[in-house]
Amino acid sequence: MKTQFFATVLVAAVGFMAAPSFAGENISGEVGYVPEVSTNVSGLTREAVRAEVLQAERNGTMLELGEGADVGAVATAKSTLSRDAVRAQAVYAVRHGQLVGGEV
Repeated sequence: MKTQFFATVLVAAVGFMAAPSFAGENISGEVGYVPEVSTNVSGLTREAVRAEVLQAERNGTMLELGEGADVGAVATAKSTLSRDAVRAQAVYAVRHGQLVGGEV
């Protein structure tokens, strides 16, 4: 029993020690594939980029989702249904197999 446990621990320890050795290598399965390094340099300064972001926020042209988006500022539509109506719709959906069951 103890021998099997120690063998398992030894194999796991060797695996953890070997893992960092693959950090800089591409082990995705493509032999000889070397990803291209982008050398594009932007001509904009940090202040110019900030100014563009602020202008987009003021104009309402800022992306709602994705990198740089402020998800918390996205306007949500107000519901016209009452709490009881929403609950009734949820119960109906669960009973008719439209939703996975759960606490309603």
